[in-house]
Amino acid sequence: MIKSIKYFQASLKHEIVNQAAKYSIVGGVCTILDFALLFIVTHYLGVNYIISSMISFLVATILNYYLCVSWIFKFRAVKKKYQEFLFYLVISGVGLTLNTVIIWGVTEFLGYYFMVSKIFATGLVFVWNFGARKYFLHSNLLSNLKSK
Repeated sequence: MIKSIKYFQASLKHEIVNQAAKYSIVGGVCTILDFALLFIVTHYLGVNYIISSMISFLVATILNYYLCVSWIFKFRAVKKKYQEFLFYLVISGVGLTLNTVIIWGVTEFLGYYFMVSKIFATGLVFVWNFGARKYFLHSNLLSNLKSK
């Protein structure tokens, strides 16, 4: 029995490490897209950096959703895809708010170039997104809440 528990704990740790590694790859691809779109939309299309950051974040978030559900997280707490996507959008909305406030604050109050401010935002939003998506969308939490 104890051997089975230790094996389960080890495989769970391995699964989380594997998911975090894949999430880092997906996050890297989406971050490159996010930064590239932010720069292009701001510099070449002349859109304000706050609006550009929202646009680039949302485009990267949609790609991130697709890659997460098709490659990283096999367990789906929400079986209906449209409901899952709505939960994903709520979590991403918090991420978008964090992203926007950090970019604005670091740029306006600390005087950093907006692309540098984006680096600060990216780190915090990465942690929020992975944690919230793993906890709310790809664990038994919602399933357990529904059964009560």
